[in-house]
Amino acid sequence: MSNFYHMPVLPKPDAKKVTINVDGADVEVPEGTNLVEALKTIGIDTPHFCYHQDLPVSGNCRQCMVETDGPRGMGLAIACYTPVRAGMKVATDRSSDKVKQARQAVMEFQLANHPLDCPICDKAGECSLQDNYMAAGRHESRMREDIGKLYKGSPEFRHEDAKGQERGGKHVDLGPTVILDQERCILCDRCVRFMRSVAGEEQLYINQRGDHAFLSTFPGMELKHDYDLNVTDICPVGALTGKHFRFRQRVWNLSKTETIDPFDSLGANITVEHNDGQAWRIMPRRNPEVNKSWISNRTRLEYQKLSKDRLTAGSFQKAEVPLAQAVARAGELVRGARKVAVVASGTLTLEDNAALQALVAGLDKKAELFSGSWAKVGSPDGIAQSGDPVGNRLGLKLLGISENLDELVARAKEFDVLLVAGHDLWALDAQKAKALEAIPERIVLSPWHDATTAKATLSVGVRAWAEVRGTMVNCQGRIQMLNAAPILPSPDLEPVWQVVSSIGKLGWTSELDAYKAAQAGIPALAGINYRGIGSQGRLLEGVVA
Repeated sequence: MSNFYHMPVLPKPDAKKVTINVDGADVEVPEGTNLVEALKTIGIDTPHFCYHQDLPVSGNCRQCMVETDGPRGMGLAIACYTPVRAGMKVATDRSSDKVKQARQAVMEFQLANHPLDCPICDKAGECSLQDNYMAAGRHESRMREDIGKLYKGSPEFRHEDAKGQERGGKHVDLGPTVILDQERCILCDRCVRFMRSVAGEEQLYINQRGDHAFLSTFPGMELKHDYDLNVTDICPVGALTGKHFRFRQRVWNLSKTETIDPFDSLGANITVEHNDGQAWRIMPRRNPEVNKSWISNRTRLEYQKLSKDRLTAGSFQKAEVPLAQAVARAGELVRGARKVAVVASGTLTLEDNAALQALVAGLDKKAELFSGSWAKVGSPDGIAQSGDPVGNRLGLKLLGISENLDELVARAKEFDVLLVAGHDLWALDAQKAKALEAIPERIVLSPWHDATTAKATLSVGVRAWAEVRGTMVNCQGRIQMLNAAPILPSPDLEPVWQVVSSIGKLGWTSELDAYKAAQAGIPALAGINYRGIGSQGRLLEGVVA
């Protein structure tokens, strides 16, 4: 097992600046930070394998070598573990041949026995070995063909391939979600540190020592944790891969759309990665104030639902109808109703819920707005989930929308039209929802065929969370952006706010109209536009979580 070290000291906006000399020039950097981070602030990237911003520093790969001054003059040191001090001298590969040679030597050792799996490796295109070889390697190979490579791996998985070459462990099944290619592993031990320090369950370790060392689980155990797929992200090579994505896509073909997880009130920052109109994976997007570099397996696998059981048209009296016809019919039912119950949702954006508010306001006294959720609320896991599955709960509160869904159940017989958006009420609590069947006309806006659309008299397909642009307020009081990935199963689908605008004849033409309506109801949003929210979100002043 690797040793435990301290967490890296990262630059802070209010950190004191000190002057150091880098490659012969005086520069100002944050005091006390480790050199990897300090050099980054002045535009110098340092190659590394084992270092990670959100993991304890182990300093075992030696790829981040620089020269620093000491009692014996300039000497090699690892930048990940060396703190900045005022007046220190640093030489990088820009000015030091010794640094260049040291980094090149590390690359030679790393690649000496690494398999030539790049053509079939899922990490190709985002592999630190490839990147660092181009930046710090490019050495002349000294491998002798008559000796060949010595592939690492546990004895139980060693085998001879078709060419007579002894191989290490390949495609080792570690558990429900992760596959290990032991011979690709460079022993950075990021995964070991993640499971120990972040996940809190030490399920991985480095077995044996020296050139016999290999990554493994503890005897008789498997890698199984709600966050175990994060080890595939932080693995700098293709040693650890997720079963859900293995051999599915080449990463250089994927485009990325920044958004957030709407199914937990922390709102973990993520990217939806897509190609040819389909989402292929969800990856964590680092936000040090929200989820750092981590997402749960539940969040990561939400992409699989985006192409399943989608409601891409309308349904009226159990017959499929075009979306435009379904929306028109919904408008007729709502405007002609005696009394309408509208249900807002914390899994929808501020824009969607502002539209539902505006619809109710436009119908005057014959409409009432309800909200709430029957989903169970758990406890925070301290990593990337709050335990509250209602992502925009605080946003609803700021809009002044009460949680009174149970009141609707008790008063169901008062209404002749029900409009539900962003809820699968019958799936969450069929017994409670059954009372709503007393309402003659039940209109459901949903991205999916689900238990609630099955009980609808009129259903309308809408865009899913990954296909809309809008905002949510997380449990910290931070407003965050969702962005639309180009993965619509039908070009006719529209976001909830736009469908509601059509039903209520609001005349809104873009999500900015909907956002302005939300701003009017939330004083803390005054003066904040989409650009001002930024990719990391923005804490709202005066908002108590």
